[in-house]
Amino acid sequence: MSLLTRSLFAASLTLATLPALAANQDTNRPVGQTMGEIARQADQPAARAPAAAPAVQLPAASNLPTMGEVVKQQDAQAKAAAAAAPGCTRPQMPGKLPDGKTATEAEMRNAQVAVKTYVTQSEAFNACLDKLVKVSLNKISAREYLALIQQYDLTVTAMQIFAERFNVQLRAYKARTGAQPSGQ
Repeated sequence: MSLLTRSLFAASLTLATLPALAANQDTNRPVGQTMGEIARQADQPAARAPAAAPAVQLPAASNLPTMGEVVKQQDAQAKAAAAAAPGCTRPQMPGKLPDGKTATEAEMRNAQVAVKTYVTQSEAFNACLDKLVKVSLNKISAREYLALIQQYDLTVTAMQIFAERFNVQLRAYKARTGAQPSGQ
């Protein structure tokens, strides 16, 4: 399931389960249908819809979190991930990136290795989440599924933000040193 499909599916589940979630706050029992039941219903042929409703215009995503906000949430996310996805370990975000305006070549290379390692570990974490969902599809509730999707999305966001922060510093380094762009 692609990230966009997953997010849209998660959003529709959230809207569909809000009344049930509000009425029953017992987290030990599944609320409503399991994800397997929902997936089976999604595979059924759609009933012929009446007239098509006008498309809803979604606002642009302009409120992306800063790297500082992502770092501050890391501990809470790790605890939530451990509870929502037993067996899947969220990677630790690498330390501070070097300043491209003053960094040495060795510092930039070390930072590049750290970023690549973090991205690889994050992708492994998300693969673990995918596997967990597939294995337990008939057992998890919509609430548990949404918690797993949230962890997946947070990991993707952290990877993208951290990689972009590194690329900003790399461009500053290359501008300062006149280094030729590598095949990144």
